[in-house]
Amino acid sequence: MKRIFLVAGESSGDIHGGNLVRAIREAAPDAACEGLGGRHMAEAGMELRHNLAERGIMGFTEVVQSLRYLRRLYYDTLDHLARTRPSCLVLIDYPGFNLRLAKAVKQLGIPVVYYISPQVWAWKRKRIHTLARTVDKMLVILPFEEPLYKELGLDCVYVGHPLLDYISSVPVRGVFRDECVIGLMPGSRAQEIRRLMPLMLEVARKIQEAHPNARFITPCVDTAREAQVRAAAGDFPLETAVGQTYELLDAARFCLVASGTATLETALFQVPMVVVYKVSPLSFWIARRLVRVEHIALANILAEKRIVPEFVQGEASVQNVAPAALELLGDTPRRASVLAEYARLREKLGERGASRKAAAGVLEAATRGADV
Repeated sequence: MKRIFLVAGESSGDIHGGNLVRAIREAAPDAACEGLGGRHMAEAGMELRHNLAERGIMGFTEVVQSLRYLRRLYYDTLDHLARTRPSCLVLIDYPGFNLRLAKAVKQLGIPVVYYISPQVWAWKRKRIHTLARTVDKMLVILPFEEPLYKELGLDCVYVGHPLLDYISSVPVRGVFRDECVIGLMPGSRAQEIRRLMPLMLEVARKIQEAHPNARFITPCVDTAREAQVRAAAGDFPLETAVGQTYELLDAARFCLVASGTATLETALFQVPMVVVYKVSPLSFWIARRLVRVEHIALANILAEKRIVPEFVQGEASVQNVAPAALELLGDTPRRASVLAEYARLREKLGERGASRKAAAGVLEAATRGADV
């Protein structure tokens, strides 16, 4: 029997991990999956040893503050892997934790598969050499990543983007359809909401002045984040919805979006957006010296040009964001241009089936591990 241990450390990784677990179990019903992740992976049939995704730790200073927790979890996981020796280890993004684990597990002779590559093309480029030494198989989701790893002789397969599968699998009932629905999407982590929600609400007030009939909605991952958003909104007429991000995107005319996977989701739903992001001053200072990409929004990175406006740190102000938002809300040439670029972006991502292709790669590695 194949025994597969998976690790995902934040919300989107948990979602894609859940779809991967489901695809593994469909292809090999007798495969046993356990690991670190979140509710999506657990609901798909993985035995959840720890809900790491729920913590959603990100940023340099935030990681430092959680070092004791992460160190304890790391050693507990490594000890468990050494004792149980699964057929393979599957790491899903989350490089700070997962790269360290890959190095140690490689010494145990357990095959290591990395699904959803760390963004070595954006920052910490030297990590690509660490991956080449410690990972047996890379399963990448962006088309330009495959040649980066193949140049180093690493077994690498471009499986496509799992969002294409996930979006098509989530039923949308049209519960928010209205004439002018605007999404405020500050992210799924408490620290993102704390930093971005005040700005989004200021911009929303400016939009409300120009569009009094606008309906503002924030999707939330759980009731705790919903309470945080409601507290931040105060007397502003903001609606919240738990677990209904795609219902919102299906109805929205425009969204304010935190940088991350949500920018690609918004683009795939053909919703014009402005992307904003803020981190702690120390995290931003460090990032400026490490990051090597021109854009922060995944939609812009994939398009290889700025198709939607993005504002980071000090530039993320109501004076900058509100005019850009109002321009994209109207029937303007700028809005038409964004929608045309979205169509080209969708073509670039290729066909569906990422989870199924990734599952095949994992099971191949697990077969080798089970035979050792």
